[in-house]
Amino acid sequence: MELLIRVAETRSMTVAARQMHLTPAAVSATVGRVEEAMGVRLFERTTRAIHPTDEGSVVLEGCKEVVARWERTLEQVRGSQELEGTVHLAAPADTTYQVLAPLVVAVSRANAKLRIVLHTSDVVHHLHQEAIDMAIRYGALQDSALSARKLAECPGVLVAAPSYLERWGVPRAPKDLSGHRCLTLQLSSAAVTSWALQRGHTSHEVPLRSPLCGDGYLARQWALEGMGIARKSLFDVIDDLEAGRLVRVLPDYTAGPIAIHAVFPSHRYLPMRVRALDAALAVEFAARADRCEAWLRKGVA
Repeated sequence: MELLIRVAETRSMTVAARQMHLTPAAVSATVGRVEEAMGVRLFERTTRAIHPTDEGSVVLEGCKEVVARWERTLEQVRGSQELEGTVHLAAPADTTYQVLAPLVVAVSRANAKLRIVLHTSDVVHHLHQEAIDMAIRYGALQDSALSARKLAECPGVLVAAPSYLERWGVPRAPKDLSGHRCLTLQLSSAAVTSWALQRGHTSHEVPLRSPLCGDGYLARQWALEGMGIARKSLFDVIDDLEAGRLVRVLPDYTAGPIAIHAVFPSHRYLPMRVRALDAALAVEFAARADRCEAWLRKGVA
């Protein structure tokens, strides 16, 4: 049943085989035997992908219910035993290095049988195809096939190192950014070429000519080195702002609220190990978001 679910979620017998540590031939043979035994065709096969048939969709829903019930039964039998197994967690690079890395070390030390695999990239992972148990995502969620829970929400802010502002001057309005070095992100295959800033109910679209373009971690690092102005979630730069390594630029403007979610593959029962890591993340993210709120209030005061 788990194999059938993986084939349906990944739309590929090859990917499902890799996730289940089987050969594609073994997966194909198993699916064929199940179809023959049931007397129905579960999947439509094309050269590009595999899709469940109408009958297959009904069977797969039943498989998901049985697998979830079985996993809950195992947890009840094991009771309060130590967490074990593997959790695959995907997150942006900057969040991983600043927040997740020390947290997962602490969780791992407290649970010797638990293995946590961090997938570190600003690229949006396909949770089903890559067998990701949980992912951290910033901004609006696009994939309705996932379940999600908000961890925090902080504004996007412009920041720079004091050394940069001493050399290049302090911009007073969004239009002044055209004369500054702005550090931007590479999202998928396209570079960010403009920033949307808000002040009250007024929006400003600022075109950019960036000398450096990278992921969120690099943008923050370059800002710390005095290479330019970066647009970051306050959540990511709160440590640097509190320590004075970065200062806020155009403090009356924001990039709008940026929500941070934990997302999970839908239609799956979350094992205890995933729920435990999610709970630890919720506490850590809430505490960091509280620091952001306090810093903002201090700035207003």
